[in-house]
Amino acid sequence: MKCPYCQLENKPDSNYCMFCGSILPAPKAERPSEAAESPMDTLPEQMQALQEEMRRLTELVALMHNRLLLLESLREIHTPVPEPTPAPPAAAAPRPEAPSAVTKPPPPIPGRRRPTAAIEQEWEQILGGNWLARIGVLALIIGVGFFLKFAFDQNWLSPTARVILGIVGGLGMLGGGHYWRKRYPTFAQALSGGGIAILYLSIFAASAIFELIGFYLAVVLLLVVSVASAVLALRYNSMALAILGIIGAFIAPFILAASAAMAPGAAQATQSFSLLVYVMVVDLGVLCLSTFRNWRWFTLLALVGSLAVFGMWYGRFGDEASLLTSMGSLTLIFLIFVGATTLYHIVWRRASQAFDYALMLINAASYFGISYALLWDDFRVWLGGFSLLLALSYGGLAYVAIRRGVENVRLALFALGIALVFFTAAIPAQLGDSAWTTIAWAAQGTVLMWLSFRLRMPKLRGFSYIVFAAMAIRLLFFDTTVELRTFTPILNERFLAFLVSIAALYLTGYLLWRKREALRDWEERIWSIYPIFFVAANFFTLWLLSAEVINYFDTPLALTALWAIYAVALLVVGMIKQWRLVRLSALALIAIPTIKVFVYDVFALTQLYRIIAFIGLGVLLLTSAYLYQRYSKAIRGFLTKK
Repeated sequence: MKCPYCQLENKPDSNYCMFCGSILPAPKAERPSEAAESPMDTLPEQMQALQEEMRRLTELVALMHNRLLLLESLREIHTPVPEPTPAPPAAAAPRPEAPSAVTKPPPPIPGRRRPTAAIEQEWEQILGGNWLARIGVLALIIGVGFFLKFAFDQNWLSPTARVILGIVGGLGMLGGGHYWRKRYPTFAQALSGGGIAILYLSIFAASAIFELIGFYLAVVLLLVVSVASAVLALRYNSMALAILGIIGAFIAPFILAASAAMAPGAAQATQSFSLLVYVMVVDLGVLCLSTFRNWRWFTLLALVGSLAVFGMWYGRFGDEASLLTSMGSLTLIFLIFVGATTLYHIVWRRASQAFDYALMLINAASYFGISYALLWDDFRVWLGGFSLLLALSYGGLAYVAIRRGVENVRLALFALGIALVFFTAAIPAQLGDSAWTTIAWAAQGTVLMWLSFRLRMPKLRGFSYIVFAAMAIRLLFFDTTVELRTFTPILNERFLAFLVSIAALYLTGYLLWRKREALRDWEERIWSIYPIFFVAANFFTLWLLSAEVINYFDTPLALTALWAIYAVALLVVGMIKQWRLVRLSALALIAIPTIKVFVYDVFALTQLYRIIAFIGLGVLLLTSAYLYQRYSKAIRGFLTKK
C-alpha cells in the first residue's frame, strides 16, 4: 500500500506508514466469501500486526535520534532536544478478552548524555592514537638532530652520508604518510609533518653547517620543501601536519647550532646569511598556506619561531652584521606576517575574530619594539618618521580591507587603530620631551572626535578619549615644571601647550554636546561624556593661571584672589546661561579661597596684605550674594532643578 503523503510503499495490512507515521487509508472492503475468516478470528492477528508496526516505528525513531546526535558531535553544534511528538491515536477497536501473546516493551530512546564508557574510549583514542603519534614524531625530529651532533662529535659518518641519511629518512616518512593516509589519517599526517621537518633540517645542515651544496641550490631545495609542506597540508586539510612541519623547521637551527662551532671569517658570514635566507624561505611557505587556511595557531607558532631564530642570529652575528642587514631581514619577516595575518580575510572576504587581531598586534608590536632598539643609538632623529611610515602602512592596509568588502570592516578598523597608535607614538618620538608633543596630541584627539561624527565611526571616539587621557597626563606631570631663572609669564612654551589643550577640550566638549543624541549607551550613563571635558577644561585653566601667578607673584594673596575671581566669574556665567552645574561648581570653588583666608592667610600675610585679603574677599562675597538676590526668580530652586 502506497502512503498518500510520502509516496512510499508499505505492507498491505499496515495501518500506519512505517516511514512518516501517517495514517494509511483503509483498504477497500471485499465481498465476504465462505472461505473468509470471521472478524473475531482476524482481530488478534490485526492487533499483533499493529504492535509489530509500533515496534518498528520506535526502533526507526531511536535510530534517527542516534544519527542526529552523531552529526551534532561531529559538527560541534548543540541543538535543543525536541519534545517527543505524541503518536497518532489508533483506530478504535474492541479490546480482546485476553492477550494473544506477551509483547516485549519497546527499547527506551537514548538521551543526549553520552555513556561514560564511550567518552573514555574517545579520550583513549585521542591520547593514544593522535597525540602519541605527534609527540613521537616531535621526539624523532629532535633525536635526528642530536644524532647528527653525536655523529659529528664521534666522526662516525661523513657529512655527505649524514645529510643523505636525513633526506632518505624524511622522504621515507613522507612515503609512509602517503601510504597510510586513508587507513590511519592522524598517524599519516604526523608522519608527513615529521618528514617535512627532517627535510628542512637536512637541507639546512647541508648548506649552512657542512657546506656541501651551494647557496642558490639550498634556496631552491628549501623552496621545494616549503611548497611541498603547504601542498600536503592543504591536500590533507591538516593543521596538525602544518604545525609539526613548522615546529621542526624552526627547531632545526637551534639543534644544529649546538652541533658544530661556527667557523670564523668568510664561513661565518656565509652561515649568517644562510640562516636569514632559511627563515625567509620558511616564512614564504607560511604565507602561502595562511592565504588559503586560517590556522591561527600555526601562524602564531611560525611568528614566534621566526622571531626566536632572528634573535638567535642577532645574538651571534648582530655585532658583525650591518644595520641594513638586520633591519632588512626583520622588515621582511614583519611584512610576510602582515600578509599571513590578513590576506586570508581580504582575499576570501571572511570576517576576522579576536585571535586574528591578537596576531596582528603581536606582529606590529614586536617589529616596532625591536626596530626601536636597533635604531635608537644611530638613528634617534629618524624614529618619528619611522613610526609615521608604519602608521601610513597600516592606514593603507585598512583602506584595502574596507574596499574589498563589508566583511572586512572590523579588520579595517583594527588596522586603522594600529595606525593611530603608531601616529600617536611618532609625535613624541620626533618632537622629544617637549610641549609640542602635548599640542600635537590635543590636535589629534580633536580631529579624531570630529571624524568619528563625520564618518559615523563611533570607535574613533574611543581612540580620541585615549589620546586626550595621554594629553592630560603630559599636562600634569611633564608640562607643569618650569625653569624659574628663564621663566617668562605667558610667553613660554608651557603656556602655549596648556592654551591649545584647553581649547581642544572646550571644542571637543562642544562637539559632544552638539552630537549628544548620537552617543552610545555607555557614553550617556549617569552623565553624558561632554561635561567631563568641560570640567577638565576649567580645571586646567585654573591650573595654568595658578602656576603663572605662583611663578610671577611672590605672595599667597595672589593665588587667593585668582581663585575667588575665577569662582565669581563662573557664578556669573552659570546665572546668565542658567547652567545649574556651573553654579554649583562656582559655589564649591568659592569656598576654597574663603577657607584659605580665614585659616592660612590671616597668619601668613603681613598687616597690609591681610587687610586687602579680607576686604577683597568680603566685596566678592557680597557681590555674589547680591547677584543671587537680584536674580533669585531666575535661579529659584536651582538646588532641586536643573
